[in-house]
Amino acid sequence: MNASAPLLRIRGLCVDFPRGGRVLHDVSLDAAEGEIVGLVGESGAGKTLATLSILGLVPAPGRIANGKVFVRGQELTQLDEEALRPLRGRLAGFVFQDPSASLNPVRRIGSALIESAMRHSGLSRSEARTRATEALRSVELPDPESALRAYPHQFSGGQRQRIMIALALINRPPLLIADEPTTALDAAVQSRVLDLLKRRARRHTLLMITHDLALAAGFCDRLYVMQGGRVVEHGPARELFSNPRHEYTRSLLDALPGRRTSAPARSRRRQTREALAAVRGLTVRYRGAAQAAVENVDFAVHANETVCLVGESGSGKTTIARALAGVIRAAPEQLSFPSLGDDSPSAAGRARHLQMVFQDPYSSLNPRWPVERIVAEPIRTHRLCSRPEQKARVAALLSRVGLDPRQMNRRPAAFSGGQRQRIALARALAMNPRLLLADEALSALDIRTQARILALLRDIREERKLALLLITHDLTLASEIGDRVIVLRRGRIVEQGPASRVMNAPRHEYTRELLAAQARWRPDAV
Repeated sequence: MNASAPLLRIRGLCVDFPRGGRVLHDVSLDAAEGEIVGLVGESGAGKTLATLSILGLVPAPGRIANGKVFVRGQELTQLDEEALRPLRGRLAGFVFQDPSASLNPVRRIGSALIESAMRHSGLSRSEARTRATEALRSVELPDPESALRAYPHQFSGGQRQRIMIALALINRPPLLIADEPTTALDAAVQSRVLDLLKRRARRHTLLMITHDLALAAGFCDRLYVMQGGRVVEHGPARELFSNPRHEYTRSLLDALPGRRTSAPARSRRRQTREALAAVRGLTVRYRGAAQAAVENVDFAVHANETVCLVGESGSGKTTIARALAGVIRAAPEQLSFPSLGDDSPSAAGRARHLQMVFQDPYSSLNPRWPVERIVAEPIRTHRLCSRPEQKARVAALLSRVGLDPRQMNRRPAAFSGGQRQRIALARALAMNPRLLLADEALSALDIRTQARILALLRDIREERKLALLLITHDLTLASEIGDRVIVLRRGRIVEQGPASRVMNAPRHEYTRELLAAQARWRPDAV
């Protein structure tokens, strides 16, 4: 690492938007060759905008109002679009949070890689194909030649993220920017992707954006903490983690799982031993699949209880939730709902008692509808109240999840990710459900927003005595919120029991592997 000659230098960067005013305020940072620098802060802190500004990618109508950006001594802020276009890809590669949204679903992987190499590195098609194969091999993707001919949907989430890394590196840029690259990945895949980024970072400069301060402290060399478009603190990663100087940094540390005091308390006793939902020998097989997605799964969920389903991608967690919700058809004898008054209600009947909150509020909320219509839709569909009463009920639900009812005429795009997740929760609660199915509903939220949603779930659970089935890849979160934890692998339950026992004294080797993978990049484990 050569700290005296930073590869990336940002000085006094300011970005303005016509209606929003100044959103980046005098941002300065350095990143040396071979160094891993982390940008940490909650949603809306300005992390992504600061990195997009490096190559003039500020979303319109925003503009860089002041400041300078240098990469290898070349100033970029004075260059126009025509001059910047050929530099993108050659000077910096971007790895985005959601590869599913970044990769064209109707375009083969090879097509994207080859076109990028031809455009930015001036290679012939045959040379670009050779480099594309090498790029996929460098990120340890099995059978790179076959991968070139495949489409994004034919890969797992972890494999798609590796393809994104290959795409970012194919033109061998000196700077690699990774924007929340592991947020949606399970612990085992996350550890492998971080391993890969760590190895590649020694040949590049890596600028990593994350809201996970503990991960950043264990993975990065130095950290910059951002709040409200400003850098409020920076320094060596371990030092900043162990001895933060700024109040905001301390608040991020206090919100980390295991430290926060606002998490839902575990039930001291169940209100009833009767199950709200019971799963007996559940087996689900998708057409054309070599093996069952879920096989011979047994468990129950009781009132005022939180059950966490954990496991790597493809382990069957979401399939189980969809079967419970009636989205996937299961044999009647495999699902029962004793406390709902019907052992096997139809999917429509279940909707009155079971509601689902999805991981991505961007895709689960209709972007064309105002919030009032989104939240009122289940109320209107099931005729839970008269039309004149609907608006008052929507207002009460929005207030309950901490949103201003006066904003109900706005569309989802006007809200942050955390606010959108609150809207999705309000819509689910509109039905007064007995069981709430949350499918990775917290994984994409920053630490402080996650803590606030957890506190909200605690209050609602205690008020309504509802049950929560939480799907998560975050084992620390499962330990914090769960009464019981169920560990899945390849569609089968390998371990289940009280959360404290499973997390502190796991009996199955796979559970121990997951715990070790998640702990690996934390400061006290590295």
